[in-house]
Amino acid sequence: MKVTFSPNARAYVAREGAYLRERNRAAADRFRHDLNQFVKALAQFPLMGQEATDLPFRNARRFVLGDYLIHYEMDTSRMVILTIRHGREKPPELPLDDDTDFEQP
Repeated sequence: MKVTFSPNARAYVAREGAYLRERNRAAADRFRHDLNQFVKALAQFPLMGQEATDLPFRNARRFVLGDYLIHYEMDTSRMVILTIRHGREKPPELPLDDDTDFEQP
């Protein structure tokens, strides 16, 4: 089965790869290697992630790859990696907490 990246996921991989390369070449190489291995495995075993019922996509799944969370969507002919993020990053769907409650007397 074919695996593709959404534009958002592709941009994240480029940003994260550049960030890691600047700080630790071995970590950047490991990130690239692990992601490539994941894509190969996903093509063979599309159900290896768990269902992501909290996402607004039908057939969305989540896979934890080391420190990274990968969300992907399956259909009959291909899988699309929707998002990738480091586990320490705030999920994009959570609203920012305003701190006005701390400013009350």
